[in-house]
Formats: sequence, structure tokens, C-alpha cells
Amino acid sequence: MMALTNLTNLTAIHFSGGDAGSFLHSQLSADVLGLAGGQSVFACYCEPRGRVMALLLVYRHEQDYYTIMSRALAASIVKRLKIYVLRSNVIIDALDECCVAGLHTDDEWQPAPASLPAIPVPDSDDRMVITTGIPATATDTRLKDAWKISELQRGISWMCPETSGQFLPQMLGFDTLGAVNFRKGCYPGQEIVARTHYLGKVKRHPRLVCTTAMVCPDPLDKIEISCGDEQYDAVIADCGHSEDGGSCLFTVTRMDPALTVDAMEYLGQVCPVV
Repeated sequence: MMALTNLTNLTAIHFSGGDAGSFLHSQLSADVLGLAGGQSVFACYCEPRGRVMALLLVYRHEQDYYTIMSRALAASIVKRLKIYVLRSNVIIDALDECCVAGLHTDDEWQPAPASLPAIPVPDSDDRMVITTGIPATATDTRLKDAWKISELQRGISWMCPETSGQFLPQMLGFDTLGAVNFRKGCYPGQEIVARTHYLGKVKRHPRLVCTTAMVCPDPLDKIEISCGDEQYDAVIADCGHSEDGGSCLFTVTRMDPALTVDAMEYLGQVCPVV
């Protein structure tokens, strides 16, 4: 039995036209032109300073491309992309009427006629589907929370208006998702992203901090994490909550990735970490 999860925080965008592939390749940090039909890749859409405005999952279907991204950011990203179409043969359609759902199981997705096949999530058995019909069981909040935790554990954060434009891809670990190809040509922010990579000057790194306590920080809130007697500030980039009442906080911090977090503190509350 398929376990669809309605991912209401996500939406899809369709790119068609003879220049769709080259257009996306010139705008995003991944090697879009290297995609064969049926393949997908994570990609960053960056501003000129190299900060990530959105994370996208790019999927090639025949000669067209579909992207999945944060619903809260989609309108602003589509508006910005359309500015750069100019004379290119590219049509950008926001699929606002569609739902994006996650599929954990190995079952085959049986789409309606003329619908897309399930979209593979890189380095995972998970898939996503773009569909107009979601069964009632797919709206279970517990399924959505579990999917969110699973994504955060793999370093996937779809970002939000507050975090958009705040971090370099490496600060969020998006380069480890394969979302940045350091050998490809220019895209917005490419020079800064590449320079910090080759010079090794990225001092902030992603860190997932999980606790058995229910904490609900807002994006860009600060928490304090510690390793022994050393304490470090960490900025909230994303968070999720588990069925047992715990929390997983996706943070950006200067703490050395090799160090272990012993405890965290938020608003004066010291929380055990797991």
C-alpha cells in the first residue's frame, strides 16, 4: 500500500520551451544540462552575493523540466526568473493547482493518464509526485512531521522567507546534497560560492540538533549549543517535530563539525540532546 504524504509546504513549477534546460542551467547552481530524462538533482537559486534564495529539486521529463520548492518562496522566485527569460524560448508555469506529495515506499506510483511519473529524490529511496488528487490519508499531520524529520536528517531544508538570502550554500550543507557543481559555468553568485569553496573560507556549517523537549524557535532565532565547557551560538535555519514530542533543529554554527553537541539552551531552557 502506498503511503503518500501531502507536503503542503511545497509546490511545483513547470519549465518548457526549447531553451528551458539552458535557461535553468544558467540560473541554478547544479548541472541541469547534465540531466537525462527521468533524472533529478538538487539545485540552489542564489542572489549575486552567493546567498541561497531557494533550494529546488529539478526533474527532467522528456524535454521539459519541473522544479519542486518552498511554496512560500515560489511566487517571488518565479517573478525573478521571468525577468531573465528575455528572448529565450522559455515558458514558466507555476502549478499552483497541483499538490506535491512524498512517497516513502517502494510501490510503483500509478499516475493518471498524461501525468508525470514519480520523481526520484537524489541519494534516497524516496520519491515525490506532482498530482491534482491527494487521498485523505495523505493529510495526516504525523506523516508530514515524520517526512520533515527525515529530510532534516539528510540535510534537506526547503527554506522560508526569513532564511532566504541569508546563507551561502556551504553554510547549509547544500553542496553535500549535490546542489552545487563547482565545475560549471556562471550563474548568479557563482564567483563567491566558488571562491569560498576553493579558499576554504566557509567558517559556519550546518548542525542538526535533536532534543526530547518540544521547542519551537522561529527562523533565525539563536540557540546556544555546548561541547564540554565550550559554548557556541547557532542560528535556526529550519526545524521539525517528532511524534514523541521531541524537536530537530537545523542550525548554522561556527562549532567544529567534528565536535559533539552535549546540550542546547533556548530562551533560558536547557534541553537534553539525543
